[in-house]
Amino acid sequence: MSDNDLVNEVMDRLKGEGFLMIADEFIDQLIITLHANVTAINSLTKMVEVENKMLALRGSLPTGSRQVDSLKGLSKRIAEIAFNVEGGKR
Repeated sequence: MSDNDLVNEVMDRLKGEGFLMIADEFIDQLIITLHANVTAINSLTKMVEVENKMLALRGSLPTGSRQVDSLKGLSKRIAEIAFNVEGGKR
């Protein structure tokens, strides 16, 4: 039996016994939402990077590099959560 089969069997048995009450549809929606958040944050990161380049051309400060780093870190953490949720579902 593969690891995925074992996880699925355990999840099904827990649901059958009433110990696990999270519907598969909820988990699917959670995964979709997490991926959408990563996409949105990555878009924001690109916008901030472009804004920083424009500010640098004008000589205006600050450039907001901390904001870019923060957004990239947030995106990475949300992607890791989505990956873990997907891995747990299988």
